[in-house]
Amino acid sequence: MKALRDYLQSHGELFFDVLELATCGFYLWPTDSGTSAPPHPPLFSQLCFSSLDQQTPESEDAVATWLDLVHPDDRDAFDRHLRSSTLQPERSGKPFEYRLRRGDGSYRYSEERSRQITLNQSGETFWLSILHDVDERVRAKQELESSHQEIQTILDTIPTFVWIKDESHRILRVNRAAAAASGASPEDIEGKLTCEVYPEQGKRFQATDRQLLQNKHPIRRKTETLESKYGKDYKMLIDKYEMPCLHDQSPRILVVGTNITEIDETQQALARQEAQFRNLFERSPMGSVLIDANHQIQLVNSKIIAMYQLASPNDHPIHLDDLIPRNLHDRLTPSNSELESHASPSRQIEFQATRADGSEMRINVVTAPIEIENQTMTLATFIDITDRHLAAIDLQSKQEELERSNEDLDRFAYIASHDLKAPLRGIMHLAEWINEDMPKQVGQDVRNHLDMLQTQVSRMDLLLNDLLAYARVTRQTDTVEPIDLNVTLPQLFAFMSPPSTMQLSIPNRLPSLTTARGPLEQIFRNLLGNAIKHAATGQSITVTSQTLDDSYQFTVSDDGPGIPTIAQERIFGMFQTLESGPERRGTGMGLHLVKRLVQVQGCDVWVEPESHQGATFHFTWPMEVQTAAASQSQMSMS
Repeated sequence: MKALRDYLQSHGELFFDVLELATCGFYLWPTDSGTSAPPHPPLFSQLCFSSLDQQTPESEDAVATWLDLVHPDDRDAFDRHLRSSTLQPERSGKPFEYRLRRGDGSYRYSEERSRQITLNQSGETFWLSILHDVDERVRAKQELESSHQEIQTILDTIPTFVWIKDESHRILRVNRAAAAASGASPEDIEGKLTCEVYPEQGKRFQATDRQLLQNKHPIRRKTETLESKYGKDYKMLIDKYEMPCLHDQSPRILVVGTNITEIDETQQALARQEAQFRNLFERSPMGSVLIDANHQIQLVNSKIIAMYQLASPNDHPIHLDDLIPRNLHDRLTPSNSELESHASPSRQIEFQATRADGSEMRINVVTAPIEIENQTMTLATFIDITDRHLAAIDLQSKQEELERSNEDLDRFAYIASHDLKAPLRGIMHLAEWINEDMPKQVGQDVRNHLDMLQTQVSRMDLLLNDLLAYARVTRQTDTVEPIDLNVTLPQLFAFMSPPSTMQLSIPNRLPSLTTARGPLEQIFRNLLGNAIKHAATGQSITVTSQTLDDSYQFTVSDDGPGIPTIAQERIFGMFQTLESGPERRGTGMGLHLVKRLVQVQGCDVWVEPESHQGATFHFTWPMEVQTAAASQSQMSMS
């Protein structure tokens, strides 16, 4: 250090220059001046080391010590700086930053400014480097750059469009979302004028910029269309703010754009759907009303106005009380619990209403909850059922009249057949007595006439018995009881005294069921009796069964002459038989009585069509018990 001090004292001009520049130390690095004098070694001021809280080394160790203090990552750059400084004097004055190690092991940024100095007396040339501690400035700059990068990352991440412009409409900064919407990169946009980036809208954008700077009030939610070079337009909501000026900076304009393209398209789609809904609503062939949760009418179509003969809604608002009685209002809308369970139940209401002219009508309303703009509303459909209601009343009246008529007929048939049996028995006894008391000389013709009389009386007795059985069908009160058809049918067959050549065949086991025994036995008795009577030359009557969903199907077939196809429907009619004249042995009530008995149980009977040999009858019978009394009202309609 003494050598440096002596050197500076002997060169007063150089000394004052150093004092003027030095803040954290300085050093002199001799260069090749081309003189014959040997060059001085590099000289370092004591402040170079003391400002770093380092021990000042001996002069001969100063260079090595200084180089060791330079950060390892900066040494190559420091070497290049020294070489370029000595070889390129024109670089004089250009700052160079590098890090130096302090006594506590930390590194601080230093800035070195250098210039070449030549001594007039000796012609020696030195590279004078003055050191400044710029650690705070550099680190503040790094923090600012880091903050700038973080802000830029945030700006590039958010979907909002951001521009920063100066007062001349030049784009200083733009985030990636705004740049991508324009079809360019941020680097392509920054530094350009607004009109250069957006030729079509630039003038309009610049006009709002000037308005902002003049009025000093933010511009909020201005609708704009942003054009992309790819031909895709963006619907935007633009906000503009004037940014605070820092120091002597000129005003800056912050532009924030929100892309509402999808929202706008959604709104347009909703508007189209609403228009379609209103069109369908108005064109509905039935009266329609849209009701909100507060029972206020939001929409009504022209069918309602015509139905109630109301004035136009433009002249007189329509209220729910004008359409529906107040006590039914709560039944129109679903309860909160139903809405929470997403049951969305539809409801149906029927009531009497009055038109504007005072006439009465019957209205049926069907309601259903619907979601419109996140609100639950009720769509009510009105149907004028006045004619149908009157027809139903008339039908009910006629049904009641028919039931009374059926009851009267049944009662008449029962009473008539029962009361006729007494005089009929008297006629039969008189014929027998006349036949017994006739003299032997009476001719054969008289006797034949008496035989014919007895035959007709017997047929009349059979007919009255059948009429009594038929009249009792709807009055049966038989109690249900277990019945095993595998036992009951053979007993019925034997009781009917069939020909010795005919037998009953039951190939598979028949069901055992609990039912009204009387009607079921009557059905089998009539079917078996028909087979015995009409298929006397046959050899077998077969009974089978099968199980259906809720009933049994029984089949009774014989191997007799069969039934002609043309007569297969007629035979179930009242007083219908295949025989006529003197050969007629039945009354024609047997199969009709069978049909009546199965119908009372809600079942059916039919004959198998196109049977090549014999007759086959099928009938169904319920698995569950249904007594005649329970079905009386149903059968009276038949």
